[in-house]
Amino acid sequence: MKTIVSKLWAPFLRPAANFGSGLLLNLLKKFHSGDFIEIDGEIGSVISKKLTNSQIQTIDGELITIDNSAFFLGSMHNLSKQNIIRLDLKLDVSYSENMPALKGAIISFLKSQNGLLSSPKIKISVAKLKDDFVELKINPWCTLDNFLSLDDQLETLLHEHLMACGFKLRNLESYSLIRGIA
Repeated sequence: MKTIVSKLWAPFLRPAANFGSGLLLNLLKKFHSGDFIEIDGEIGSVISKKLTNSQIQTIDGELITIDNSAFFLGSMHNLSKQNIIRLDLKLDVSYSENMPALKGAIISFLKSQNGLLSSPKIKISVAKLKDDFVELKINPWCTLDNFLSLDDQLETLLHEHLMACGFKLRNLESYSLIRGIA
């Protein structure tokens, strides 16, 4: 009996949760159209805010529709109100490395850098697994005023620091080439 009830109610729960979340978003005014937000790893500008969902346009120009319940269930930062932005750093590391020690070295280095914020926390995650290395994605936060200077040099400084500490990393030339083109 429980399965039948859940199958009947399931199609109504998601829209109801999104509708209720939409009402709360309008009451709490967490963001407005035009605000620059970060929601669960997606960064973009709010295009529209409806009662059941909202649309953001990412930096790449992609239009994403997000259920309004995600703004309460996930992690959201209104970058327009907070004047902060997330940096996206990449690092290719050999599988043979001591990952806890590497993570500690990365966090220690980033905490020593001027212009980076202590909150929101630095996030380090695996972006891709390759044949002979793992691609790490490192996301510290900074103010919008410091973004251009940090975005331009931080990845190179981190790479050089870790190499000096004896970690085996892939060549940074591919990143420099890509950044030079962009």
